[in-house]
Amino acid sequence: MSPELNRPLSEDELAALDHFLLSEHGGEMMPVDEVHGYLTALVVSHDQASQGEWLSAIWGKPEFVDSDEQTNMTHCLLRMRNEISMALEAHRPYEPLVIEEEEDGEVVDAYEGWCLGFIHAVADHQASWDRLAKNEQELLTPIAKIALLLNEEEPDMDDEEYEVCIELLPGAVAGLYAYWEASGSSE
Repeated sequence: MSPELNRPLSEDELAALDHFLLSEHGGEMMPVDEVHGYLTALVVSHDQASQGEWLSAIWGKPEFVDSDEQTNMTHCLLRMRNEISMALEAHRPYEPLVIEEEEDGEVVDAYEGWCLGFIHAVADHQASWDRLAKNEQELLTPIAKIALLLNEEEPDMDDEEYEVCIELLPGAVAGLYAYWEASGSSE
């Protein structure tokens, strides 16, 4: 693999990727926080999905301005996936990529998008995730609970429970990664 693809994204590159994903380039694309969650689930489960398959899940069939934009945005996603993979392989503390939102006049970190992306990848690769041992399935609970908040008009989770779920996310990711690593893969 090219050393260039192992370099973490800079803040400017992450902003450019986010801008591209939020633009009207030929269909619905996942926002950058959902992409990070989606790629994390693939890495965690050692999923062998082809690059074309996961790119299609993330951005469908986008219309690029030119081949340079296509190459640049594809490389950003490859680098994001590689960065997640290297962090988990090295057993470094995991931090989901979250966005900031304004809520009641203050800026807060929003984890819902990351969790939704993770759950979306689980659903896209359900056959693999169905092989997750029953006692390990509870690791998905905080991720699923937060993801569900995007679909509820009246969230059934108070601030304290939300904070507990957030605190559980890094351990859930590490635990799921360790499970799939020990089992050999998701395939």
